[in-house]
Amino acid sequence: MAQRGRKSAASIAVAAKVAPVVANNRLRASGHLSDAEQSVWCRMVNDNPAGSFTETHRDMLELYCQHIVTAQVLDDELKAFDREWMRDDEGLKRYDRLLSMREREVRSASSLATRLRITRQATADPKTVGRANSSIVRSRKPWEVVEAE
Repeated sequence: MAQRGRKSAASIAVAAKVAPVVANNRLRASGHLSDAEQSVWCRMVNDNPAGSFTETHRDMLELYCQHIVTAQVLDDELKAFDREWMRDDEGLKRYDRLLSMREREVRSASSLATRLRITRQATADPKTVGRANSSIVRSRKPWEVVEAE
């Protein structure tokens, strides 16, 4: 049976010694990942509960980070692509190849995200999502709008 009333400072101190809160229980990134990949890793691991990822998830999580960074690099290349280059067949082929490569990377990252269960669909409870959507204020439908005369 629990003790009634306020807890003493001594009991709180003992509880803190028994179960300290540390970040050591989170899966750490491997040393061979680039800085950008480690940034994605940290974002993913810190966005989920501490025990979500274990050593068995390491390989897939590393691949996910690599695909995300590669997709971002390809996206930067596409943004930097000069539209004048598309007038030439070689430029058009290069642009098409960049688009195909980015699509492959995004598909791979999406597939890994699904398998790691880090997508919105996997992390949100359908019941609470429905309740949250019902509380959103919606604008009037076109047939409900009354024009001022």
